Amino acid sequence: MDICFEGVGQVAATFQVNGEVLPGMAVALTDDGTVGLGADGGLPCGVLLGGVRSGAAVVQIGGAAKTAYTGTAPKAGWQGLALDGKGGVKTVTTGGLNCLVLAVDEDEKSVVIKL
Repeated sequence: MDICFEGVGQVAATFQVNGEVLPGMAVALTDDGTVGLGADGGLPCGVLLGGVRSGAAVVQIGGAAKTAYTGTAPKAGWQGLALDGKGGVKTVTTGGLNCLVLAVDEDEKSVVIKL
């Protein structure tokens, strides 16, 4: 049996999108009702779920979501995570958002986190 956390407790909202953001990328709140890649070290607010249409897209802001990570692979359990500025997250020792890491795929360089 495969283990799957994606979609568990999913909460999503529609936001305007600033810049080039693709599905699966971690995003930051960049202005009122607007998301973008955010700065390296910034706080993630969610993960883009679908493609951008007419400048807007659905962003998962709660529940279990899959995104890319850079740097050292996060460990399962509670971790401080921050944006990497490229659509993924990275582990940080200070600052960041405290997220529950549910699964890590080091080959794919992806992580499933509870937002």
